[in-house]
Amino acid sequence: MSISPIEKSLRKLVRDYQALNPASVAELSAVPSALDFARFTSANRPLVVRRAGQTERIRALERWTDDYLVEQLAGRALSISVTPRGNADAIVDDVFVEPATVDMSLGSLFSKLSEDKETQMGPVYYLQSQNGNLAEEYAVLQKDVGTDGPAFAREVFGDPPEVANIWIGGSRSKTSLHKDPYENIYMVVRGSKTFTLLPPTEAYCLHEQVFPHATYSFSRETSSFTLNRTCPSTSLPWIPVDPLAPDLVRFPRYAYARPMKVTLHPGDMLYLPALWYHFVEQDVGWGPGGQGKGVQAAIAVNWWYEMRHDGHLWSTCSLIRRLVLALDGREEEDLLNSDDEE
Repeated sequence: MSISPIEKSLRKLVRDYQALNPASVAELSAVPSALDFARFTSANRPLVVRRAGQTERIRALERWTDDYLVEQLAGRALSISVTPRGNADAIVDDVFVEPATVDMSLGSLFSKLSEDKETQMGPVYYLQSQNGNLAEEYAVLQKDVGTDGPAFAREVFGDPPEVANIWIGGSRSKTSLHKDPYENIYMVVRGSKTFTLLPPTEAYCLHEQVFPHATYSFSRETSSFTLNRTCPSTSLPWIPVDPLAPDLVRFPRYAYARPMKVTLHPGDMLYLPALWYHFVEQDVGWGPGGQGKGVQAAIAVNWWYEMRHDGHLWSTCSLIRRLVLALDGREEEDLLNSDDEE
């Protein structure tokens, strides 16, 4: 079966990038100089810096025990996402579904995570409010991670991070495959996080589509969920491929992708370049000094820095995306004129 010139060109782009770049994420055992880090940012390539948090003396790594966190956030009703299977902001039965949200204390969240660790059943709770929650809802914890992000990133990006976030959850929570228009520094505090990464050049492989939008509602009395379509009807672009179990019959182009995996442990930092696709799994761990005590949880923080829109990156990635749309006969949708604000 013949393929179109556009598809040939997109496949060639995927092959060329894979041939010219490493098949794994670079790792450093020491915090890089600004010059060394700039080599990765200028190439838009990911980097892991092992134990960077310890080197940068980020106090959360020593302070964030169960008792400390509960005490710091005492008396606060926190906004917690809840889903049936840990799949917040994901495609469910060909619908993009956002999680339900409930208000609870951090102590109650820890109790839910402890129950989930034992049973691996029932609703999945995840603190994932994003959008700068460390400066808002969790501002009392910001002193433990700082406001300016790691020094090596600050020197290269020039400006302080636009937002900083905290994430707390259990092993069943996952983040579906997507990309962000930010330069991202991500650090694990407790437990571990495993990232599956794909470069922007592999947009061809991911079958991005427009899906109707819905939100879960959750009944605490029955622990049951209802999926509510947005009214009036709203749609948005998302990636339907599950990297853990890709359906190559429905999404055959994923066979051309070359995903990279990397796992972060407490203190490890990942530089996740702007517009890189990423899927995130996590596992739980004890707090500092609490081996065998308290609640096992996955806790992380990240700093989002504004990406640069000059140069070629934004324009090139937009072109690739539009070529994929044209290939699929959907150029008129232009993916709803999305600006990638996922």
